[in-house]
Amino acid sequence: MTKKLSVVIGFSLLVATTGCSSEDNLLPENNETSNSITNGDITLRYGGGDLAKSIELKNSAVDFIRFDQNGQKNSVSHKTVTYTPNLSGAIAAVGNNWYNINNGETYYIPEGTTFTGGFNFNSAGKIIVLGELGGSNWINVPNGGKVEVGNNGKISSSVNFHLNSGGMLNNYGFVTYTTGSVDGIINNYNNLNFNNSESLNGSSTVNNYCRMVFNAQNNYLNANLNNEGYLTFEKGFHINGSGILNLKPQSFTEVTGGSVSVDGKVSNAGNSFARMDFSNMSFGNLNASPAFTGLIDMNFVNTSYSVLQNNNKINNQVTLNSNTYIAAGECTPQKGIAPCSDSQLQFTVVANVVSPSINNTTLSATGVTVNNGFAYVSYHTNDALSGSNTQGAIRILNVTDYSAPSLVSEALFNNIEFNNVDVANNKLYAVGGDKNGSRLVTAPLYNNVFNTQDLSSFVNYKLPSSTAKNSYFYNNYLYASTGTTGGGFFKLDPNNGYSVAEQFNFAGERAKYVAHNNTYQVFLATQANGASLRIANNDGSNVKVYNYATLAQSVTDGKNVIVLDDEYVYLALSDKGVAKIRLNDGQLMSTFVPRNFKVNNQNVFSQTGLTNAVAVSNCYLYLANGTDGVIVLNKTNFKVVGYYKLNGSANYIYINNNLAFVATGQSGLNILKIN
Repeated sequence: MTKKLSVVIGFSLLVATTGCSSEDNLLPENNETSNSITNGDITLRYGGGDLAKSIELKNSAVDFIRFDQNGQKNSVSHKTVTYTPNLSGAIAAVGNNWYNINNGETYYIPEGTTFTGGFNFNSAGKIIVLGELGGSNWINVPNGGKVEVGNNGKISSSVNFHLNSGGMLNNYGFVTYTTGSVDGIINNYNNLNFNNSESLNGSSTVNNYCRMVFNAQNNYLNANLNNEGYLTFEKGFHINGSGILNLKPQSFTEVTGGSVSVDGKVSNAGNSFARMDFSNMSFGNLNASPAFTGLIDMNFVNTSYSVLQNNNKINNQVTLNSNTYIAAGECTPQKGIAPCSDSQLQFTVVANVVSPSINNTTLSATGVTVNNGFAYVSYHTNDALSGSNTQGAIRILNVTDYSAPSLVSEALFNNIEFNNVDVANNKLYAVGGDKNGSRLVTAPLYNNVFNTQDLSSFVNYKLPSSTAKNSYFYNNYLYASTGTTGGGFFKLDPNNGYSVAEQFNFAGERAKYVAHNNTYQVFLATQANGASLRIANNDGSNVKVYNYATLAQSVTDGKNVIVLDDEYVYLALSDKGVAKIRLNDGQLMSTFVPRNFKVNNQNVFSQTGLTNAVAVSNCYLYLANGTDGVIVLNKTNFKVVGYYKLNGSANYIYINNNLAFVATGQSGLNILKIN
């Protein structure tokens, strides 16, 4: 339940003086030329010199150890078909002559020539076009007549070419069909353009296996138009009651203008998706109910599609704006996001960023966020190695050039350590603690970096509990997860010194982490009998709480990072590995515990390894699993794709686009490119 606090937590401002100082107890021993200002509590360093020496550029491949998986083919690349003509007994048609074709006769236009004469079919015969059929004569292909266009053959737009009922065109080359109706059969294996308004009459069948374009408006489909390749309507179409546009799996159909009306049907009877894209067009009468059926993914740009969502115009297999992937081929462009290809996944270490040191204490990276091409990294002291020291740092790295990141500046803190960092609205928010409890430090950013002339821009606020775990800024409030005793999940008001506006936590819980996507906010807490999630809308409304007894951890002092994609939240659960939970209903979908993973009945990972943090990308889940390194899972089925190790223990991972930031304790922060 949500509890409104009447007590405002006090805060204190860090009184800071600016200007250069001879005090250098915060600086590393190698301080050659970097600029700095300090007030004894904070030292801000910027410029070149030893800051530049903190980054070791590597650009070397990672030894990614893979596991075999049973792959599934996701799409078919449509190709043109090689045509081999049978010229046995065929008669060459040359120049501008006129030829009468009798039953069983074959005429051909030689490759490299243009024929501008005419053909008159007296009966069923054949024309093979290996060169160009030009001129302006009428060519009517009768019942049983056949025209075959070779791979380099062409029927130009000047030709009055028409298929009568029972006539056939097999196109392996380039055809412009100019007359306004089709009554016969077309098999298109390469490129075919309908140049004028077209009527596919009831006696016709048109099969597209490659590229086909309807250039004009007022196209009427009264029969079957079957698309197995790439089909474009530049100005819309109308399907009459007897017409069907059959879309085969993995075909791509686009409408780039005009209007679409359907009295007949647009259908995919296959067992995988076809794709239709609609842009800058409108829907007319959709008298069929449903007008679109089967596995069809319909995507829209500058097009209203509300009419499809009313009165049963699409059936329950049709999806809207799912961006289905279509592979690029000789006939089709690539559309959508490419599916996971485990065999192609690889990693390159771009750089290692040496950890900062304060008073001979080497710090460890704890959190990363990226904004406008700059990475912001938080640091703290490792209690196991440094005792009760509370020293920390915030660093800013320019990562716009993936191959050569640079350290822009760092702020070193003598009395505060940090567990995480967030950036929003040109302001940095770093949370952690000092010897007196939980702390928030804010600082404005100017062109993505700190003000290097004034330390008073760093302001320090007291938060509830002993330490703050992480935070994010949303809709004019800061949401933060803090500590144990007196801690929880808080909504903080920046207009009132980041005092507590609301507190959301439950008796006996230990606050761990809070995260959000464009729809949901999620708060993770743990207790003796399991884990609990508070899932709400991003504004905090529509709260639902779910408890998971099976996710009780033996190790309770881990970082327990959580991340979200559009549909799921993923939890790093120390000795319990990682869990995947569906956001809309809280259902536990999958778990993976690295120490239980075996190959040939042998353990692959350490029996004491802990899942410290988790990151997610389009296809994969990445676990920072201590001395096991980074473990990569397929996020859909949780199968292990592979793993890689870096120097030190993988304690934290953050992914932005194709860059991964892996913190390995005092061994530094590793920046990797995901290929």
